[in-house]
Amino acid sequence: MHGEQAGDQARAAAVAAARDQLVACGRVLLARGLLSQTSGNLSIRVSDDEVCITPSAMEYDRIEPADIVVTGLDGEVRSGARPPSSETPLHCMVYESRPDVAAIVHTHSPHATTLAILGLPIPAVHYMIALAQVTRIEVAGYATYGTEALARNVRDAFGAPARAVLIANHGLIAAGATLAEAADVAEAVETLAGLYYRALAIGQPNVLSQEQMAEVLVKFQARAPIWRTARAREPRSG
Repeated sequence: MHGEQAGDQARAAAVAAARDQLVACGRVLLARGLLSQTSGNLSIRVSDDEVCITPSAMEYDRIEPADIVVTGLDGEVRSGARPPSSETPLHCMVYESRPDVAAIVHTHSPHATTLAILGLPIPAVHYMIALAQVTRIEVAGYATYGTEALARNVRDAFGAPARAVLIANHGLIAAGATLAEAADVAEAVETLAGLYYRALAIGQPNVLSQEQMAEVLVKFQARAPIWRTARAREPRSG
């Protein structure tokens, strides 16, 4: 009995913390121009089979912790008065296929979405791509938003260890071991997409070689544990 109570208390604490983080992160990303109005969605995996996700069709500066929805990995609502994001199937399918991912940020940020509309993967035009743990950010195939077909397309294009993938004619998915990490990846990819977009407008961008990126990836991986600890301690409120 005491073990069950302790488990229930731990779950409740994890859900409460996730709700607070999602609200704060949504407001930060809204202020930074990565989210707008009701577009995009955020989630945190709080256990092996449970997810906290932002509600559908609600402006980020109006969302409060009580508005965050808890679902199972099957997408069924377990608690919350509001409907979950229309992209809940996508989030759940990524979590099922990627045990290394504990948080997802989905945006329609301008430069990343522009490249997604063009169907252009992002190559290693700047070493910051290492934050996404890849040397090329791929483009998942288009399907109608909120569908299982779109969820499958993202899952199939988003293999480990990638932390970011574009969605054709739609936007960006960023992931991480924490919500802060996923948000940082989303912001870095938007910056990278803007640099690539501008470079393409002028000429042919220079792309870093596999050898050059291999050296960068080693350096990023070496600093990752320290960086994650520091980021986890930082407040994400506006």
